[in-house]
Amino acid sequence: MKRTSYIRRGIGFLVAAAPVAPLVASLVHGVTRGSESRRLGLAVTLAALAIAALNFHLSFLRERLYLRANGSREGYRNVSVVPIVGTALVVVGAVLGFGSSICATLGLLAVALDTGGFTWFVICTWGDASLWDRSTR
Repeated sequence: MKRTSYIRRGIGFLVAAAPVAPLVASLVHGVTRGSESRRLGLAVTLAALAIAALNFHLSFLRERLYLRANGSREGYRNVSVVPIVGTALVVVGAVLGFGSSICATLGLLAVALDTGGFTWFVICTWGDASLWDRSTR
């Protein structure tokens, strides 16, 4: 029988929220104090958004497009997403672009789309008791 491990699940929640927290803080700062232009932060955040779009495409769209084009899954090869890179770029973009509402908004979009990031890992594995919970044996 599995017993819920609130410590493990708490750590999982913190891991999932880690890239989101600086983006929300940046967005609040940008809205309350006026958004500032941070070109380097915007460039890094756009790179993170590109990685996120690639990961989303590889996770959800690629197989459907292959099926539509070929009529079957025969010959289809699964391609892995680019893990963690998008999350790292989002965090760097949030730090470099702190106070920019545009950087924060694009970063939040990148986190939402980045299926290879920390947030999606926690979301996709949350129901797996063998990872998050303890056995009572």
